[in-house]
Amino acid sequence: MDRRGPGSSVSSCPSPARRQVFPACAIEALEQVTKICGQQTQKWRGPAGATAVRNNELQHLLDNDLFFVSARRRDLKLNPNQQFQLLALLCEYFNERSSEPRGHQYYYFEVIFCGREGEGLLHDIRISVLMNLCSLSIQYPCYSLLNHVSQWLHKIGSGKSYAQQIINLLVDHFIMSPSDWNLHEHLLPLADEVPEFVSYFVAYSVTKTTIRTALIDVLAHWLTGAQSNRIITFIKETPTITKYFANNTFWLLVLYDCTSSFGSKSVLHGITTMLYADWVKTPPLNIKSALEVFTTQGTETKFNSQILYYHLHFARLSNCLSKKDLNEFLEHTSLEEKYRAPLQSIK
Repeated sequence: MDRRGPGSSVSSCPSPARRQVFPACAIEALEQVTKICGQQTQKWRGPAGATAVRNNELQHLLDNDLFFVSARRRDLKLNPNQQFQLLALLCEYFNERSSEPRGHQYYYFEVIFCGREGEGLLHDIRISVLMNLCSLSIQYPCYSLLNHVSQWLHKIGSGKSYAQQIINLLVDHFIMSPSDWNLHEHLLPLADEVPEFVSYFVAYSVTKTTIRTALIDVLAHWLTGAQSNRIITFIKETPTITKYFANNTFWLLVLYDCTSSFGSKSVLHGITTMLYADWVKTPPLNIKSALEVFTTQGTETKFNSQILYYHLHFARLSNCLSKKDLNEFLEHTSLEEKYRAPLQSIK
């Protein structure tokens, strides 16, 4: 059924009788996005909000010819090679528009990936494509796409777990891959290219499973580079990231710092200890979870006492650790006396 009626803005959409095959249909659909968004931005001299995002005929066209999710395309699912080709087409599409005003670029992004928001399966399929696109965009590269993703994540806040899902996928692809593949090196340029996106990666990438040499190398590169202050500032000033980093990420960095063989020579040692002084007051940085590991899992003899002392000292001075919690920890650990006395003297 041809859904176009009088005055439809999708004027050059092929009729079902002459529907194009992939990749021509996908290229045509993206051309329609550019055309309609261009008409709207010229008319209102700026992004036109939900006008094109909710353009019903354009969204049907994208369902049919870009994402292949309609009944009409039921027997024409993309094979793996075509799926990869689609991702490459999208990377090229956003790269070709990277010189346009960022607001216009984000408008294209919203039309393509957010036009079925709230519509269950249709939206989920688009987000699934977007997640795989994020992975390819790092290697392609198409850094502008990651800028749009960070803007979208900031816009939707904590209502969805998309940030964690995207970062989990990227960690699986670039950190958990065989070490001799060196795929983590593709992540290194991101700090200079997309520092806001990097802040999401820093917060959500660190787990007990993922905190390995590749991830530490990447984090150290980012957090000691020219954009380190910008990355940390974004973490501290974005409530969703701030809360997650303080509660879930920081203590794992402390645990690694205290148990790795690098001691104070570790680049991350300086970064983590500096955070105590620079951190926002709420939520406080969580160090207690690291201390619980030392006292409940029989690992108290494996930590570096000097490094742990630094963390306890700064945590007390910044009120991230109460005197009561400190004393309880000292009662159940074998920290040397030369470190105990200075800590207990802190009011």
